[in-house]
Amino acid sequence: MTGFLGGCLQPVHGPRLANGQSATSAQLGEVTVDRIEGYLGYQLKSELDFLLTGGAAPVRNSRYLLKIKTQQSKASSIIDASTGRAQIATLQIEAVYVLVDQQQGGKIKTSGKTFASASFDRSQMRFATLRAERDAEERVAKSLAERLRIIVTTALAREAASGAAGVPELSAPDPDAPAREPGDEN
Repeated sequence: MTGFLGGCLQPVHGPRLANGQSATSAQLGEVTVDRIEGYLGYQLKSELDFLLTGGAAPVRNSRYLLKIKTQQSKASSIIDASTGRAQIATLQIEAVYVLVDQQQGGKIKTSGKTFASASFDRSQMRFATLRAERDAEERVAKSLAERLRIIVTTALAREAASGAAGVPELSAPDPDAPAREPGDEN
């Protein structure tokens, strides 16, 4: 009975197109992620490209462009009393993003900030600490990519549901303004 009814359920993201895709997933394939600096940027762009296209090749002349600028910081949370060295550090990444509709002359669809963090162990062996930090960067990139996919999906679904009329145009954020604290939107 469960197998029979399983085919009757439809995804949350709206009606199906003729090829079996939902309208929102077809729009997600039209999003190109702009180049992001650094190793973290490379990981974040790779994760986003995969999540937005479902593993397909990115579209060359896409409708939407997602621009992201990241800022990272490290904080030591546990200090060894005998050596005075940090045992655990936390990598915090804040991403400022802007989703632009290139077919409407650069109209901003959504913009804002999001953040993610990951902890890693610090060792007395330098290369072990570097590898642990690199692993933390990869975990943070994956987490940020999932958050940004949700944000972009929501913006595109909101636009599709309300139509082009009635959606206020957002002003561009200042990407050079330093962040106060990750997650502090006030």
